[in-house]
Amino acid sequence: MGAAILAACAVMIVLGTTVWEQQLRGPQYALYWSWCFLLAVVAIFCALWDMLLVRRAFKRNRRELFREEFMTDDFAAKLRDAIRKDEQRK
Repeated sequence: MGAAILAACAVMIVLGTTVWEQQLRGPQYALYWSWCFLLAVVAIFCALWDMLLVRRAFKRNRRELFREEFMTDDFAAKLRDAIRKDEQRK
């Protein structure tokens, strides 16, 4: 989605600076470039949202990998014992 919005913004920039340069005057000019700016802002928000989703997926995968590799029954028992000993000292 972000790539499509960026492509639309790029097409608007190319058309606005070449083909429609003479037709864009006055309020049309401001309206056209404000829409191009809004598309760029939407693309930035899409990129930030995508970055957030990728970070969440990375954390989830890292957590699952940790559980698969290290959370055997023996290790979990040792970890529980260590936590209990630490709590008893407090």
